[in-house]
Amino acid sequence: VTIKSGDTLASIFAKKGISSTTTHQIAKLNEQTKKLRYIKPGQEIQLLLDDEGKLSQMKYIPDITRTLLVQRTEDKTYTSQIINYQLDPYPVYREGEIETSLFEAAANANIPEDVIMDLAAIFGWDIDFSLDIRKGDRFGIVYEELYKDDVKIRNGRILSAEFVNNGKTYRAVYYTDPTGESDYFSPDGKSMRKAFLRSPVDFRRISSRFTNKRWHPVLSKWRSHKGVDYAAKRGTPVRASGDGKIIFAGKKGGYGRLVVIRHGGRYTTAYGHLNGYARGTRSGKKVKQGQIIGYVGSSGMATGSHLHYEFRVNGVHRNPLTVKLPEAKPVNKAYLPHFKEKTQVYLSMLRLMDRTLADNSQ
Repeated sequence: VTIKSGDTLASIFAKKGISSTTTHQIAKLNEQTKKLRYIKPGQEIQLLLDDEGKLSQMKYIPDITRTLLVQRTEDKTYTSQIINYQLDPYPVYREGEIETSLFEAAANANIPEDVIMDLAAIFGWDIDFSLDIRKGDRFGIVYEELYKDDVKIRNGRILSAEFVNNGKTYRAVYYTDPTGESDYFSPDGKSMRKAFLRSPVDFRRISSRFTNKRWHPVLSKWRSHKGVDYAAKRGTPVRASGDGKIIFAGKKGGYGRLVVIRHGGRYTTAYGHLNGYARGTRSGKKVKQGQIIGYVGSSGMATGSHLHYEFRVNGVHRNPLTVKLPEAKPVNKAYLPHFKEKTQVYLSMLRLMDRTLADNSQ
């Protein structure tokens, strides 16, 4: 049975003459079968009935990598198990040069959109892809393509990458340490992440910068502007720029709907003029970097839809566009030999980019 829009486990079972008692028994069996409440169009359910029309086996196939197998036992109860299928990863190398935009360069280099989005996320702490990209910037990527029975299923993770922006070279490599923790690091083991995102929202443009003297369009007078305004469509998700704890979520004067997050002892960030809050956004709630906390709006003293973003260090406002962001933890010193061993092959593939570009320029 291929699941269609509007189908539920109960409706599929009913069409096959399976009793509501059996439906309830399976749906309540355990955490694995509870997920049957969230079946999606395009997924597949295979049913095997006995001679009496009773369900003896069911296979729920959410995607090509997993199957939920439910079987009836001799005592007429049901058991379940998850069967995982191994996908075979094959590394692929691609490179490109920017003429007009990153996405056009990626398309010209036959790089899938999901891979180039991952590339932007990896280097997004150092490069503002909305403002910093220049014609002539170039990049190289080693990423996985995942196969099953010699058929490509999907793209995997980026294994290593290089981006040359305005003459400055950035490199990153994926690494899993002996404890199972994974992330992207520079070739010398420094984290590619920063403790804060440079921008907490996907924006069209910066409509107002950090300044000590700005003409306020609502108040019609000069006053300081201790943050950055990111123009974006109403409803655009706003994300926490770092791990922390919400210390304020509500309406506050000219800010309108405001969220303030404390990040450890030194740092706080503020997000103003929100249209609304994400579910669970409230004072005292802990949040993770990148978690959606609200949505762009124009509440408070705002003339158009935008996010007002502030970054404070020890209570002092700093320019979010230029403040030096603290780095995340590097590779544990004890793991550096392991890091060098495991990442060498993927970094060496990137060196092909340098040699190729050098040969082409001669």
